[in-house]
Amino acid sequence: MLPHQKILEGKMKTAVVFVHGFTGGEETWKGGGGLKFSELLAQDPELNTDYQFFEFTYFTKLLDFFTTAKIQKVLNVIPLINRIPGITGRVRVNKPIAQLSEQLATFLDLQLGEFDDVILISHSMGGLIAKDHILNYEPGHGPKPSGYVSISVPHKGSLSSLILGPANNVNARELVPLSEYCDALNNRWIEQKQNLPPTLYMIALHDECVVKESALPFTVSKAGRATVDHDHTSICKPLSMADLSYVAVKKFLKDISYNKLMNSLSNGALLTSMPDYDKEIFVLKMIVCDIGKMGVADAKDCFFNAEIISKAANKKDAAELISLQGKVLSLYKQKYNSCNGKNLSSNEIFAEVHAEITAQDDAVLKSTASYLNFLHKKGLLHQLANNMRDDVIWGDQTDFNAIETGTL
Repeated sequence: MLPHQKILEGKMKTAVVFVHGFTGGEETWKGGGGLKFSELLAQDPELNTDYQFFEFTYFTKLLDFFTTAKIQKVLNVIPLINRIPGITGRVRVNKPIAQLSEQLATFLDLQLGEFDDVILISHSMGGLIAKDHILNYEPGHGPKPSGYVSISVPHKGSLSSLILGPANNVNARELVPLSEYCDALNNRWIEQKQNLPPTLYMIALHDECVVKESALPFTVSKAGRATVDHDHTSICKPLSMADLSYVAVKKFLKDISYNKLMNSLSNGALLTSMPDYDKEIFVLKMIVCDIGKMGVADAKDCFFNAEIISKAANKKDAAELISLQGKVLSLYKQKYNSCNGKNLSSNEIFAEVHAEITAQDDAVLKSTASYLNFLHKKGLLHQLANNMRDDVIWGDQTDFNAIETGTL
């Protein structure tokens, strides 16, 4: 087990909330195998240590005539009728998406308020409810939206809603292509594109309710979307862990967990005490060159940060770290040669090299991994120095014999 894995034991999980669509409910997520989407994910050992799964349900019917206040009052006073289960009860009517979004916000605040963040997995109209919530989220009012999965969501409306016109359903009217609400919501989503949480857009290849052009709110890269061999209903009912609907959501959740881990490691939130490193070669090289106490301490700190990140990095980021390390080494050689020509001391060379790496953090050393900063990049240099070669030294007269024998 890696050090960071030990540190993460017992940490707060992230809430994952499923939001069904128009006329849907709990049955929306249940596949032929008898398990709901959330139950299938909860059984996955790669996910259940990081996530806890929930469902948000709300009233949505094609016709709400019999559950309106007027009709319920009439039914309650009719003998025999008022004794039939399900005929009378609480008043329920379809509500606009914006109000359903407020209901979702209340659910998240009161039911899941102990969680720091939440990922919303939503189907069809549920995706518009989730979008409205994300755009109107107020910090401190429930867990922060940290991810969004859009499953066959009609971002630009649904043509099938046109045939529901006679039903006079408030949500059917909102789902009509280019409706005032749907259009305004999508425009706000586009305007906030740079500030949105990580998002996966899932498209059902055989969807007759939401066409591909509507399932995407704007141009989305291939990495941000998944097209699967499903229809509008089956896409959220994976039959097994091999179903590509399941695989796509699992990968999305794993990526979010990984990025959360790396950012936490990067800012030191999860780090344990640093080893002393006094007998490491990169430290001994500095000592024989009389590098100052504070310089040695900074190098140890940078080395520690680079080691933690390197051990936790996935295959893609590990390759980038190797590439960055090559660039760091090139900068070191150029700056060392320049400083040596000016007859600078080892301490001055040390300072110049590190100042150059810091200066190039967002230039030559710019990284696609947001969690990498100049501390890690300086640490990459000290990782290279941690051997008995002269690839990285702080003076031409470095006494390797003293390092090897320990006679410093």
